[in-house]
Amino acid sequence: MSARPLAVAAALWALGGCAGRATHPIPPPVPGGGTVEQLAAAVAADAERSDHEPDPKLRAQLAEDALGHADACVAQAPGAAPCLYERAIALGLDARAHPARALDQLKSMLDLLVKADAADPGYDQAGPARVRALVLIRAPGWPLGPGDVDAGLESARRAVAARPQFVPNVLALAEAEAKAGDAAGARNSYTMARDLAQALPQGQDRDDWLQQANAGLQQK
Repeated sequence: MSARPLAVAAALWALGGCAGRATHPIPPPVPGGGTVEQLAAAVAADAERSDHEPDPKLRAQLAEDALGHADACVAQAPGAAPCLYERAIALGLDARAHPARALDQLKSMLDLLVKADAADPGYDQAGPARVRALVLIRAPGWPLGPGDVDAGLESARRAVAARPQFVPNVLALAEAEAKAGDAAGARNSYTMARDLAQALPQGQDRDDWLQQANAGLQQK
C-alpha cells in the first residue's frame, strides 16, 4: 500500500465515532425497502456497532450493510438530508474497512456532508457541519488527503452556532481550535463542553463527552 492510502487510513481510524450523535436503541432490521427514517436509522445502528467492533471482517460487513441501506435511502429520496448524511457516514465506515479506497471515499463523504448541510443544517444536531469539521481537521492535508484545518474550524463554528448546547459540537470546535493553534480558544471550548456535559443526566453519552472534555483540558 502506498503512503497516501496509509495516511488516509490512519485518519479514518481517528474518525471512529466522529458523528458524535447521542446513542439510541438499535432498531429492528429494515423490512423490504423501509422508509427514509428506517433506512437512516439502520445506517446509524451499523455505525454504532462498527465503532465497538474489534473484528475487521465484521466491520467490513457492517460497512457493506450500511452502504446498502444508504444507497436505498438515496434512491428513495435523493435530496433528503438523512439520506445524504447517513451515506456520508456509510462511506466513512467503508473507507475504514477498505483503506485502499479511503481517499476517494473521504472526498465523496465531504461532498455529501455539504449537500446534507444545505438540505437541513440542523439534522442530527448540526451533524453535517460537525462531521465535516472533524473529517477536515483529522484527515491529512494535500497532497495526501483532503484535510483543511481552516475550513474545518469554520465548519465547527457553524455547528456550534446552530446547536450551541450539543456537547459534541463544542468538542469539535475545541479540537479544531487546538489544531489551528488557538490554545486559549480550545481551552475555553473544552471548558464549555465539560460544563455542558456535567449538567446532563447520568448516561454513557454524558460520561464519554465529559471524558473527552477533560482529556482536552489536560493537554492544554
